[in-house]
Amino acid sequence: MPDRPSTNVTRKQTRRFALAGVAGAAVAAAIAAGGTLPAAHAATVYNPLTPALGFNSFVEDETLLASTESEGGVATGGNLVVAGSYNVNIHDANTFTAPGDSVPSALVVGGRVDFGQVPGSWVVQVHDYAKVGDLTGVDVRNTDMNNASVNTRVVADGAAYESVPRVELNRQQPLSSVGPASPIDFGAAFEEFRSNAEALYGCDATEVEMRDDQGAFIPKGGVQPGRQVRISLAIGTAGAPVTNVLNVTGEDLNNMSDLVFLNPPDADSPLVVNVDTSGTGGEMDWTVKTQAGIGGSQAPYIIWNFRDATRLSLVGGDTVEGSILAPDADYADTSPANVEGQIIARNAHLGEVGENGGEIHHFPFAAEVACSDDVGPDDTTEAPTTDDTTEAPTTEDTPANGDSTTCPDGGNGDGGGDDESAEDGDGGGNGVSASAGNGSGDGNSGNDRDGGGDGPNGSEYECGQLATTGGDAQAFMFAAAALAAVGAVVLIAAGSRRANE
Repeated sequence: MPDRPSTNVTRKQTRRFALAGVAGAAVAAAIAAGGTLPAAHAATVYNPLTPALGFNSFVEDETLLASTESEGGVATGGNLVVAGSYNVNIHDANTFTAPGDSVPSALVVGGRVDFGQVPGSWVVQVHDYAKVGDLTGVDVRNTDMNNASVNTRVVADGAAYESVPRVELNRQQPLSSVGPASPIDFGAAFEEFRSNAEALYGCDATEVEMRDDQGAFIPKGGVQPGRQVRISLAIGTAGAPVTNVLNVTGEDLNNMSDLVFLNPPDADSPLVVNVDTSGTGGEMDWTVKTQAGIGGSQAPYIIWNFRDATRLSLVGGDTVEGSILAPDADYADTSPANVEGQIIARNAHLGEVGENGGEIHHFPFAAEVACSDDVGPDDTTEAPTTDDTTEAPTTEDTPANGDSTTCPDGGNGDGGGDDESAEDGDGGGNGVSASAGNGSGDGNSGNDRDGGGDGPNGSEYECGQLATTGGDAQAFMFAAAALAAVGAVVLIAAGSRRANE
């Protein structure tokens, strides 16, 4: 019959459709029963300190100035308490310029200037402009006792131009430009700082391990008094930057003898140090240890993230290399050593009456961090089930606590292995030396990455196991079912045609 060859081709095609539909349905069913597809890994890349606008000290509420100086600008959303002599923006480093001005504002006060109950002969010297949100209790003057035009000063209400205490500018600023108005929305800035601090604390990036001078791994919370800590950073490039994350406790920082950088951070390899102060109730007196191997040149690429601190005091020790992000903390500096970076805090005492604080050097954070927007197994939504759902049978081969499945690269799978130096992650071991992050984990350090796994014993799915959200599985099942339905219809039609022949 002349139409026979065409009919044979049609049968092959219909079989293929049907088989494809059945296969798709089978895969969907397998995924629904046994797991999920890998979620997409995107990276959020940003500078967490951008809301500070380049200021050396950026404070939500009150700042007390006692000693000694800031190379860049000082901004405070509440009152400025003058309790000693202080130099602001002494290196003319600040760049923030308010709308309508042609000169940067080095001192921004959201509230008022408070010269104290027992004022002394203190002078706050400011390079460039000042902004004061509330001029209650002060006068702004730019003429002296001889009515000569001079540089602008802020003095106590009714006091003379030469009086002390005072805020003294190194240039003349139009009186109406001083205030009463603040050009900065501190509330919005600190809402972002808190969000950024939280995100950094759970940042899924390259985990940095602590090791002692013999190379032995030190878990988070495991630094013994007088023990040297050494760290090695992953190095990125302009085309492939790498964010390094070191997770420590406040006790770790105070216990270590020094922190040795075996290689320094840079613009393509920044370091975030997440400091957990929960063990001391969110309060920390920090005796800063030497950070060997780095200095001011590397300070713009380090953030010390005190996400959960409510009180942070620098009480002694060495210079802090890098910026301090402590958006919920009352910060105080009574150490004569310096901070080479920015200070972000709820309140700040820069020095205390009778005690000298250190200088704040202008090394603002100048890198971008990249944290994966990773949806861990704990964050997945299970596909809906019905009363007719039958659970997959289990066998004795299911990894139990302490057991492991071997990955192709030698790493350990679900149960967590005993690899002494393996990093946690896909195909990596979760063992004695597993790198630590936040969330639950099954390594002996007890510090797994954010969104710890929910496989057997809380470990992450590894070695290429399927993992996706329930919503993705549903979509896949619908597609497979549709394909199966199309194949079935075509197969029935072909069968009917064959019967007619």
